[in-house]
Amino acid sequence: MKYAMKLVFPLLALCVPTVAQAAPCDRYQSDTFILNLPATITVPDSLPVGSLIHRQAFNGSAPEYFANCTVSIASWIDGRYPMGTDPVTRSYPTEAPGVGVRITMRWAGGGGPAAFSLFNQGPTPLYGKVPSFTSAEASFYKIGPVTDGTVPSGYFWSRRIAGVTQRFSLQLGSRVRFVRPAATCDLAAGDVNRTIPLTPIKVSDLRDIDYAGMLNFELTANCTNATNVTFRFSGTPAPGNNVLFANTGTASGVALWLGSRINGVQQTISPNANNIRNVAVSGNRAVLPLSAAYHKNGTVGQGTLASTATVNITYN
Repeated sequence: MKYAMKLVFPLLALCVPTVAQAAPCDRYQSDTFILNLPATITVPDSLPVGSLIHRQAFNGSAPEYFANCTVSIASWIDGRYPMGTDPVTRSYPTEAPGVGVRITMRWAGGGGPAAFSLFNQGPTPLYGKVPSFTSAEASFYKIGPVTDGTVPSGYFWSRRIAGVTQRFSLQLGSRVRFVRPAATCDLAAGDVNRTIPLTPIKVSDLRDIDYAGMLNFELTANCTNATNVTFRFSGTPAPGNNVLFANTGTASGVALWLGSRINGVQQTISPNANNIRNVAVSGNRAVLPLSAAYHKNGTVGQGTLASTATVNITYN
């Protein structure tokens, strides 16, 4: 025979009195300071390594106060860059080659300005009177050759606290590009369309020698932010001799010889080949020393020598 057994368990309500616990700190800073830089910052080549490129305050400020932390609470620093600074400027290398950043802050009670580390740190305990940060400033330094690089937007420095949503942060509002200024070079005004007058010679001067009436002169390029200029020559070769420039004057059997004198060394410049000369910029000028002369190219007859050499420049 089967019996049904009914079990009854009493439900006991256990009442535990609640005890309110005080927060570790009576307030937490919740501010974000934004650095809004120009979209492009130009860094001249003439600026020495170790020099300040740009300095600007973050937008934003906070009131002075001291948070009272009666219980130690863990905090962390989230930094943008790896540990390690430039030894001269004490700045952190950024994503832009040759550019470092150093950030200083002030805090309640007249503290600062002092530079802050921009790498990850913690946990570090907060306890006692904790001052609020009141302002911040970023300084960018030239720590090497600057070519073309971008520092993207985002945080530089942020303090977060265990179990707390509020945090204090320093942030770059939009990306900034650091560039070299564009190099420019132009031929000096007097060299743009220049006539080189050779001293008249006699036909007999070329009887026993190949050239005569040599004249030295210079071409000058005026430059900004350039280090090197390339002079490239072109023209019409003389009949039967592509080392010489053709004569369009009335004298027969004569052509133009053109050459350079870099470091005192004479070197022929021909219309078709061997027609490039590289000159370093010094004092914002690149000066190419040249020579021109009458050159025999057959049986020399009386008349005039007229010849055209075209020069183009490129630079970097």
